[in-house]
Amino acid sequence: MASDKATQLPFSAPTLFTSATDARITRLSRVLSTSGGVDATLTLVGYGLFFVSSQITALDKLQMTSLLHPGGSKNGSTSLVKLEELGASAKTLAGMCSDFRTFTRLWGFLGVYAMAKKNYVKPETDVVLRAVSYGQTLSLGAYYVYENGYYLAGKGVLRGWTPEKIKRWAKTSLRMFLAYVLLEFVRLYRARQLRELRKVKAVDEKDMVEFKREEKTWLRGAIMNTAYAPLGVHWASENPALSDGVVGALMSVVGLIKIRAAWALAA
Repeated sequence: MASDKATQLPFSAPTLFTSATDARITRLSRVLSTSGGVDATLTLVGYGLFFVSSQITALDKLQMTSLLHPGGSKNGSTSLVKLEELGASAKTLAGMCSDFRTFTRLWGFLGVYAMAKKNYVKPETDVVLRAVSYGQTLSLGAYYVYENGYYLAGKGVLRGWTPEKIKRWAKTSLRMFLAYVLLEFVRLYRARQLRELRKVKAVDEKDMVEFKREEKTWLRGAIMNTAYAPLGVHWASENPALSDGVVGALMSVVGLIKIRAAWALAA
């Protein structure tokens, strides 16, 4: 008969459920229980896979070139097929992540409603920030109108749309997104100006702690918006200039920033 040690699991329930691994799993569960956490996770995973797929494609082409030269082996041909399959799988999964994120934005108008309500109930005291807030609310609302329209038409929910109309609405939605990003640069610049003015008047250590917290949040937003800017131009352009690898890398940065923020909130 086999000994108890031979059948013993490498862990026990009491050990697992009180371990650091359990704490991380529980925290990840909290992240994925929120819409923001799901979006952050899928952004990082989806565009990370998109980046990986682009690199596999580049390696695929490199191998193809080597096979065309004398001395190319049959083993190289076999590995080429495997790379193609891996790249296709990664790109397909990335597409699924993107499609799910687009679907969840169908109710993005609720967020726009909240923005409009805030503008009415508690408007920004600074005239520049108030104008930016109005502009971003309008641009984001238009973005959702056009995105929801072309997405539902592309899925066959809205009937009678031509491919040209779907493409036109898609481009318009992305131009509205670009407008939002450009306005965000104005907001970030003005917010920093006002914070520096407040710093001059600060006399309390508590104020300095609050400034450091604001600056950390501001920097996170600035990096994310800097990544969005070339992407917005790329997506809104009739002649996109960025490669899949650059798009995947920039959006992976956005995803990483989002997931770090979601992870911190789930502590």
